Amino acid sequence: MMRIRHAGLAAALLVLGACAAEVPEEEELPLPPPPPPARLQAARHAGQPSARGPAEGEGTPNGAASAAETEAPSPGAVAQAAPLPAPRVWHVLRDGTTGCAEAAPLRLARQGGEVVPRLLAEARAAGGCRTTFRINEWVLEAAEGDLVRLRLLNGQALTLWFVRSDVVAPP
Repeated sequence: MMRIRHAGLAAALLVLGACAAEVPEEEELPLPPPPPPARLQAARHAGQPSARGPAEGEGTPNGAASAAETEAPSPGAVAQAAPLPAPRVWHVLRDGTTGCAEAAPLRLARQGGEVVPRLLAEARAAGGCRTTFRINEWVLEAAEGDLVRLRLLNGQALTLWFVRSDVVAPP
């Protein structure tokens, strides 16, 4: 009795497997078009509409183009964009350094033992304070007295205020 039931199940599985939809073959995509000639690329960088000149009957009588329009611009004529200088990277002095989105909690913490610890904790929570590490890279955005505002370079968008003595300026 059990063998018959198992045989029926096996036969049903075979039938279902045979009815399964076939996986369509992936069609090959066409190759991308070849890049435009260097003359056209140079003209685009120089801000000219095209280096070929006007078409026959456009702009000049008898379709003749001037020599300046048909010549390719020299490599010196095409202005190369100068690479941007690398930002000057700042780091915190020690792992576990606190930075805050608002400067007020840092100023409050600098008052020392005069501040009730609960008030300092509330100010840090309200001021968006975060623990930072030496591996983080920062760039200077602003400075106010003994505080500096730094923007994080190697992570999500984050800007924090730090006490100047807690960070290392680039050489």
